[in-house]
Amino acid sequence: MTTIYPVIMAGGAGTRLWPVSTSHYPKQFKALLGQRTLFQETVSRVQGGIDDVTFAAPSIIGGIRFGEMIEAQLTEMGVQPHRVVLEPFGRNTAAVAAVAAAIPDDPDALVLLLPSDHFMGDPEAFRRAIADAARHTADGWITTFGIDASHPETGYGYIRRGDVIDGALARCDAFVEKPNLETALQYLADGRYAWNAGIFLFPAKTMADELSAHAPQILETSLKALSSGAAEGSATVLDPDTFDVCPDDSIDYAVMEKTALGAVYGPLQCGWSDIGSWSALADLDPETQKGDVIAIDTQDCYLRSEDGTLIAAVGVSDLVVVSSGRSVLIAPKDRGQEGKAVVASLKSAGRTDKV
Repeated sequence: MTTIYPVIMAGGAGTRLWPVSTSHYPKQFKALLGQRTLFQETVSRVQGGIDDVTFAAPSIIGGIRFGEMIEAQLTEMGVQPHRVVLEPFGRNTAAVAAVAAAIPDDPDALVLLLPSDHFMGDPEAFRRAIADAARHTADGWITTFGIDASHPETGYGYIRRGDVIDGALARCDAFVEKPNLETALQYLADGRYAWNAGIFLFPAKTMADELSAHAPQILETSLKALSSGAAEGSATVLDPDTFDVCPDDSIDYAVMEKTALGAVYGPLQCGWSDIGSWSALADLDPETQKGDVIAIDTQDCYLRSEDGTLIAAVGVSDLVVVSSGRSVLIAPKDRGQEGKAVVASLKSAGRTDKV
């Protein structure tokens, strides 16, 4: 029986889903689809076990301002975490990976590092993939999970599969940034490309060793910030003075593009979405009208009132209209990810109360 230690990243702000998702109450802690929040759905995916894999109690790494939300939502589920680590400020995912690798007592233990704000329509397919990938990852691979690219998406990064290791596991040949439409079409035609979901499975020692080789300052400062951290309730707050000098870099850049031990499992079909835009949420949500909404002669609109504000739409089409916290977003559906631009504009204007 293999034990996997899930470590859930819960530090993002999700600004593309403004005004519902804000820096003080981001999308992972919202019930955007169904009764449970995205964070709670993520926790539920790594409970119990499957095949010859058992999941340890989850650990959470998140922003310090979200400590109470994390505790409350875990308590609501009746889940006791293995560990909660709170960041005084963000330093990107490479630092999170360094901390995650230090969580198990056994350096050979497998760690599953995954975001807290993603959707999976078929969580059992994901769990089966984790169990299958664990058989080979234990040999010393840092495995990421490539999602089946069902259409030429320009909003995701991609991973190119190289030589097959065994079954669905292959060497990582390349990580590529979000492409334009023409390039995305080429990726689909090529057949070796999958969407990059930012989910990683690795032996703790392997990740630590590769960080030591390729990003030693990130490893050193992250571990020192953890060991020097202060207790806040049952959580550990990373030491801010130490963490402040930690370089800001992603796992992809700091490790995966440099290591010889990178592997990709897939292409995985599990109904995955990062819900990175209102149009993406509209595609998943069976309800096109939520809250206090009146729609007259409207077509292909997503209308959502989160705060009791009446939204009345007449004779319009292909719009996203979202009201929350005395703020309203109105945008064409194909520009539903541009809440991020609104947040940037509000910050420039000093209106931080709205973000």
